[in-house]
Amino acid sequence: MARFSPSMLERIRSINIANIIEPYVELKLKGRDLWGLCPFHHEKSPSFKVDAEKGFFKCFGCDAKGDGVTFVMRQLGFSYYDAVIYLAEKYGINIELEGEENIRSKDIIALHEEIQKISRKMFYSLEGEKAKEYILSRNFDDDDFNEFGIGYLSSNVDYSSIYKSFSKEVLYDSGFFKESQYKTPYSRFFSRLMLPIRNITSSIAAFAGRSLDGSNPKYLNSAESSVFHKGSTLFNIDKAKNAMKQNKQALIVEGYFDVMRLYKNGFKNVAAPMGTALTSDQINILKRYAEEVTVMFDGDSAGEKAAFRSLERFAETSLFPKVIFLPQEDDPDSFVLNNGIDKFYELYNKREDLFIHMIKRLSASSKDDFNIKLSRFKAVTNMLAKINNPHVRDYYVDAASEIFKLKKENIYEDLKQNRYKKNMALSKNNTGSMYLCEMDFVACLSRLPIDIIDNLLTDFNLDMINDIEIKNILKIMLANLSKISDIREITHELGNQFVELAMREIAEDDIYKDALKNKNQIELNFLKKRQNELIEQMRTTSDKVMQVNILQELNSLTKQIAGKK
Repeated sequence: MARFSPSMLERIRSINIANIIEPYVELKLKGRDLWGLCPFHHEKSPSFKVDAEKGFFKCFGCDAKGDGVTFVMRQLGFSYYDAVIYLAEKYGINIELEGEENIRSKDIIALHEEIQKISRKMFYSLEGEKAKEYILSRNFDDDDFNEFGIGYLSSNVDYSSIYKSFSKEVLYDSGFFKESQYKTPYSRFFSRLMLPIRNITSSIAAFAGRSLDGSNPKYLNSAESSVFHKGSTLFNIDKAKNAMKQNKQALIVEGYFDVMRLYKNGFKNVAAPMGTALTSDQINILKRYAEEVTVMFDGDSAGEKAAFRSLERFAETSLFPKVIFLPQEDDPDSFVLNNGIDKFYELYNKREDLFIHMIKRLSASSKDDFNIKLSRFKAVTNMLAKINNPHVRDYYVDAASEIFKLKKENIYEDLKQNRYKKNMALSKNNTGSMYLCEMDFVACLSRLPIDIIDNLLTDFNLDMINDIEIKNILKIMLANLSKISDIREITHELGNQFVELAMREIAEDDIYKDALKNKNQIELNFLKKRQNELIEQMRTTSDKVMQVNILQELNSLTKQIAGKK
């Protein structure tokens, strides 16, 4: 991910922090500072202070603190990169990047523009007749061809001018070309209808090609590159973002032609992920522009399951979507063609909250059997535990309580004990705060064979552990693994804390899988902690070289965190 220029970051820091915070917190002047109710925890008396002169906020209740970028990260669930982009776009600051990677990215964009010219010219040539007939048969016209830049590439395109204009490094890095066995470049696309995939700034980041001769895959995208990451890209976001800003709504469908059909019929706020389920990065992009997101799924059981699976990513960003379930035999494109846009509007106007739909379906499936009801409610509790924003969580706790006929206070008690209550569910002891995943990791190790424990701890960095007693337990384990055949042989050395953890109840039937999950969470917590430290360093240093180094490490951490998720 490219780096922001120091001058751009300086302009971001110059934004009045009160202006950033006031849409979310009612601030009142007391002395020289502004005070309000903290948005990150429940409180009745204001303990959230904003120092507009210094550009920082601090809550004296939950110890949340930081600058404007930090506030946006916490309030909207954004990564550092997304928070900076969000503020730049909101306050009209030009996005400026720097470094060699940025130069290479510009060359790739220029390459894509040249390829687009070739594909457009070929689409309107004799060679493109088949492609044009195909798209016309789907009831699209010249206006649509121009709107979406539809083109065509045959199997015998002459790329000689491109080979002369761009280095092989740029050709291969673009994701459009491959290297042959003869060390020469060749296109990944041939005999395909071509759709340019544009980024938020309308530059062509990649291409999607639709097979016309029946060959597989039916759709082929450019390989990932410095300018194209599938999980961070939405088809049509370049055009849809303005409509999303205006009506505060986003409509997400599955396919390219679904987007084109709905856009043609007035839904200018429509976009699609790149052939995969929505990612957290894509949801965060939508949150920059829209307050409400609607997703569409097939109306069969598979569609409903896919919808429920998508909830986890939304929960992580504290944004739950509305949902529309289509008839089983239709996608948005075919539905509009067969039934007309008015019927689609009728469906759209009946959209419902996806999480509440899930809660209702789980409740209905319990068939008034209380034991089944409690079993079904575990899925609701796990989802509630993923929500960071306390106000959003309260809203859905109220809904779940009413639908399942369970007491709210009992639901909150379940959440306190739920071991998936996000990254930090802490119990206080004499060493301070302790991550729940650290306790669960040791609890799992206490039940596993020595060789499996050794495998899990071989590459484990003890510096990732926050609790001193947990760290000491793991040190003793590592020191004795080669000498014992069962972990219980050193129970005395491991101490009372280990005994308590060994008696913990484990939710997963597969203990090894559970251990891996907790190990991954420990690593994720460590990466996020380092990310916060770097953000604080960025705030306090004016050394340009150090800022560049910090941004490089932040970009690396962002990718590692995304991989862990």
